[in-house]
Amino acid sequence: MTEPVLDVRHLQVQFATEAKPVVAVEDLSFQLRKGEKLGIVGESGSGKSVTSLAIMGLVPTPGRITQGEIYFRREGASAVDLLQINEAERRSYRGGEIAMIFQEPMSALNPVYDIGFQLTEAILLHQKVSPAEARRKAIMLLQEVQLLPDDEALKQQYTTENSEQSYTDRDISNYINQHKQSMLKRYPHELSGGQLQRVTIAMAISCNPSVLMADEPTTALDVTVQATILDLLRNLCEKRGMALIFITHDLGVIAELVDSVAVMYRGKVVELGQIETVFSNPQHPYTKGLLACRPRLDRKLQTLPTVVDFMDVSTTVDGEIQITEKQTDIEDKLKQVITEAQQEERLTKLLEQQPLISVKQLRVGFPLKGIFGRTKKYMMAVNNVSFEVYPGETLGLVGESGCGKSTLARTLLRLIEPMEGDIVFDGDNLTNLALKSQKLRSLRRQMQIVFQNPYNSLNPRINIGKAIAEPLVIHKIKGDRQKKVAELLERVGLNPDMRNRYPHEFSGGQRQRVCIARALALEPQFIICDESVSALDVSVQAQVLNLLKELQADFGLTYVFISHDLSVVKFMSDRIIVMNKGKIEEIDTAEEIYRNPKTVYTRKLINSIPTGELN
Repeated sequence: MTEPVLDVRHLQVQFATEAKPVVAVEDLSFQLRKGEKLGIVGESGSGKSVTSLAIMGLVPTPGRITQGEIYFRREGASAVDLLQINEAERRSYRGGEIAMIFQEPMSALNPVYDIGFQLTEAILLHQKVSPAEARRKAIMLLQEVQLLPDDEALKQQYTTENSEQSYTDRDISNYINQHKQSMLKRYPHELSGGQLQRVTIAMAISCNPSVLMADEPTTALDVTVQATILDLLRNLCEKRGMALIFITHDLGVIAELVDSVAVMYRGKVVELGQIETVFSNPQHPYTKGLLACRPRLDRKLQTLPTVVDFMDVSTTVDGEIQITEKQTDIEDKLKQVITEAQQEERLTKLLEQQPLISVKQLRVGFPLKGIFGRTKKYMMAVNNVSFEVYPGETLGLVGESGCGKSTLARTLLRLIEPMEGDIVFDGDNLTNLALKSQKLRSLRRQMQIVFQNPYNSLNPRINIGKAIAEPLVIHKIKGDRQKKVAELLERVGLNPDMRNRYPHEFSGGQRQRVCIARALALEPQFIICDESVSALDVSVQAQVLNLLKELQADFGLTYVFISHDLSVVKFMSDRIIVMNKGKIEEIDTAEEIYRNPKTVYTRKLINSIPTGELN
């Protein structure tokens, strides 16, 4: 067996606090050989990202590495403990030998500089080449990560476009060069999320590192883009012989990518082994919980299992975390399936009612300015869309970023003005009402929205009690508001005593519960959930999804549930709309769309969903 390229031994990272140091990573050990792919999995706060930062030598203050060794072995050289060398020596390894892809590409790239400058800067920093050679390497990297077509494809593209005209080899060469230079001159804001992630991957591999670390590189991406990024990383590792550390909160994402997996919980590795062994026979209750809590495509459970169904966590007198597996039979919960007959019966009853919302030939466009600032044409975000939503129904809305889902949702609430069409809510045509009319204001009490990012949805300067009570104040609802806030917090599974805390004092899942409580404050009939769980850990996501279904049953709520993840939408929805480029590709029951997709686009979405199954 070859010597490990990376050998982490008994690593411990602490963060100083006013009370006592918090151990973020405790006694972590693993080895990684050339070409091996390791997945590090865990929820937010498990220590997985801190582990990667420790390896890179980037642990932020007030954090520090208090124990352990991190040995790195260059090819043909002896191992070096990265914790025992000075910062100048460390920089020669960072980026050159050990590279990192961060979760949010827009934050990793400088918006002031074009991508060509940022790519060549990384190359010039670690390689002794001329600026011209650095640009040539940058172009080759963009082609390797498939952001730019290769020369042969560009040549084919030119000849196809100019098939009816005469041209020379020089014309083709100029076209290819212009296409390459044009890509290098683009700024980050001119690229999509998937394209930006390809740029960060190109920067990471620019110096041909021995170890590549990817920290949640696909979390914010559509399932189709996620699938292409995972394929790209797999191919790059095989082609270049790089070792890979892939960090994620979702075991299903890495099932087909990594060779081994380390499952982390509160700073400790609770399970480490080959991916096949961990998936087929997980030993730790936390691992079992992570595997079970993602919605399944092959059956629809009444409620999703969560991590707390599998284990109890307690603290000993010495402050040690103690985990015990629950003896309750989780299999009973996994057998509580909603049958197809039950789904059909429910849908039949729903469709017998008058629609709560009726959308007819809705069109929403955004103006594209021409010369002299005049509107040249419109980019149609929603194009001739018609559908109905029935009381008590959950209508799923699925599609990739840019397909028009969120624009459609905001238009339903008249937060965006439609160009044409009708939106009828409970018998009232919203498109005929003036924006500041009392009628529209009163109808909006019945229509609420829960956004994707709960932190951005809450004012950081007011406590959550005031945030939840704010709609009651705006709409001049009389009564004991503090009592109402306490009831709402209790209903979404939060302690009413938390009302005086501020948003930053809550976890992501807790903040989303606060946003749901705020949406419920006016006792609406209709709630839009716009990617409301996509930023959450899979176990927290399961808790929020269960909560939404519970609230629907208790209050008779009607949902439009928006997501790019068809497995989540399938669990929540009675019917699903698939959108693509502003139009409805198809609309049908959740089961029928999954079993018998009618369009190529829907099949692509389904095939891109991480199933958590091994090849």
